[in-house]
Amino acid sequence: MRVRYSFSSRRTRRIEGNNSHRNAFPKVVKEMIDKCEIILEILDARFLKETRNTELETLIKQADKSIIYVINKSDLVDRDKLKETIESLGIFPFVLVSCKDRRGLSNLREKIKIESKKYAGKFPKTHIGVVGYPNTGKSSVINILIGRASARTAPEAGFTKGIQKLKLTSDLYILDTPGVIPEAKYSMQDSVKMSEHTKISARNWEKVSQPDFIVHRIMQEFPGILEEFYNIPAGGNSELLIEELGKKKKFLLSKNRIDIDRTARLIIKEWQEGKINSETS
Repeated sequence: MRVRYSFSSRRTRRIEGNNSHRNAFPKVVKEMIDKCEIILEILDARFLKETRNTELETLIKQADKSIIYVINKSDLVDRDKLKETIESLGIFPFVLVSCKDRRGLSNLREKIKIESKKYAGKFPKTHIGVVGYPNTGKSSVINILIGRASARTAPEAGFTKGIQKLKLTSDLYILDTPGVIPEAKYSMQDSVKMSEHTKISARNWEKVSQPDFIVHRIMQEFPGILEEFYNIPAGGNSELLIEELGKKKKFLLSKNRIDIDRTARLIIKEWQEGKINSETS
């Protein structure tokens, strides 16, 4: 069975295998795995299952490369509950980090050094690849690791393009790649798949269609979170929440109609920016 993948970028590019599974992964990601000894998979602490790329992990393990799970945005969740989830999913070895609070990065550097010792003497340099869904914080992790803004960052999902080779130390180099979404989970028509990717920030709030449906899906999965954040008792009714928030924000169209699209996009924007915690206080 062939596995097809899609990049996230300003213009969607689909790269798929023609005659063999070997060519089924994006060339740039396959090249990165081939050249690296250690792979960092960046996950969103709020959505571990959703931001894992198990098919890519399989490819990494088949290539006999080391993998470190870097769980970013750990400041947005209960760390004890997070560790329970990590254990249940069997994610190991892992490091909890928060680029926002600059926590856990020294632990990550130490973990990288430990793993790199396995390859000491085998190669003149050790290369570390960085993979993950768009907007899990790959570039931010790299920038903090190397101590300067060499990996470009932007709120637009999939800003990084191609492979960037960055020097961590005299013996360690980092290779950064675009965010990748498995083709099986990618869609430009399936509203459920699109809402899932918007929820985990793999699709930018400005670009999505049916933002009101996405708000509805968030409210279904995380009952009470949006009502608490906006202080609007909507009883799980997304239409009521959007209407009342639109009134508060004065997002109005002609004849005092609420601008549903603008209001829903505001909710998604604040969700993606981490302003709305996915757990109740």
